[in-house]
Amino acid sequence: MPRPVGQAGAAPRALLLLAAGLLAACADTNAPAPAPEEVLLVVNTRSNSLSILPIDPAGQPMSVALGGMGSRPNGVAARGEIALVPLGPANAVAVVNLRQRKLLDRVPLPAGSGATGVAVINDSIAYVGNPGLNTVSRVNYLDGTSVEVPVGIRPQGIIFVRGRVFVLNGNVDPSGVPLGASWITVLDPATNRPASGVDSIALGGPGGAAFAAPAADGQFYVVSRGTPGLADGRLSAVDPLARVETASFAGLGTTPGDLISDGGARVFVSSLREGVLEFNTDSNAVVRGVGEGVEIASNSGVAVDSDRRLYAISAGDCTAGSGLAHVLNDELEQIDSLPLGRCPGPAKVVKVSQDVTGSDDGLLAGSRP
Repeated sequence: MPRPVGQAGAAPRALLLLAAGLLAACADTNAPAPAPEEVLLVVNTRSNSLSILPIDPAGQPMSVALGGMGSRPNGVAARGEIALVPLGPANAVAVVNLRQRKLLDRVPLPAGSGATGVAVINDSIAYVGNPGLNTVSRVNYLDGTSVEVPVGIRPQGIIFVRGRVFVLNGNVDPSGVPLGASWITVLDPATNRPASGVDSIALGGPGGAAFAAPAADGQFYVVSRGTPGLADGRLSAVDPLARVETASFAGLGTTPGDLISDGGARVFVSSLREGVLEFNTDSNAVVRGVGEGVEIASNSGVAVDSDRRLYAISAGDCTAGSGLAHVLNDELEQIDSLPLGRCPGPAKVVKVSQDVTGSDDGLLAGSRP
């Protein structure tokens, strides 16, 4: 008797589908982890949020609310899939999962901290500046605990280089006016105490050291903002091994902002008045100084991606409007722009792990609702 139409070969097809499924399962098990996702992080100081913009490949931008009464986020540092954002007068640091695009925790800091400046040391420890208390907090962002360490007057920036924590003591009064030259306190994160040997680095210039970034020449560079209203901002080169300022350069104008290296000889500095300024480590000179910056209105931050595209942040109208990230090529010509939140400021490009084999509950141990 002939078989009904539609049943012919049913058993062989089922076996083929089963075999294909088994092969696919084996292939998935042995497949390499997805490549890290490169994202631009921008702190929106007035909308109290962190913008996360996928750039390689381009993806849907997202904004993570940081919460906390009276928050004024002012910087960002990241490691792996975790970013930390100091919240200023809220006396706390926000912990954000960049892969899940969500706030995990707000770690409280001592009253009056004024949390400003952050550096991530490893997969559990970060340092946050407390300019209101002349201390820094060693924060365990997994369990939400912190320990304070005395440093200099009004620490405003922190950088982790060559196994040491370098704290930028702005030496300014509460209104930002320098009391004298700035200096750097050097801490050993293993002991949470001043580093052995040289533990203090003097900086030239008027004071107001606030931002630092490593460069390809092995040094890190520090922006001292100087006196509000005066064109006395400076750039210092610091040798992290010898722990000494090797040079200091004028020409950054009035209250310059954060900075970034392009991975080569170029160091870009943001300026609300001048746009994007540029220093060259090969020629040891400010090559785009006062009156010569790339014209980016209210330039409040800079970042560079792995293709050396520059992201110049425009704060826009901080009272009501949103800002933009201007994307510039190697010739510093604009090729794109990306929407941001209200009054965006410091920015950073990071690579976020896409390994999803671990826990995906969205919470760190010890996090609080």
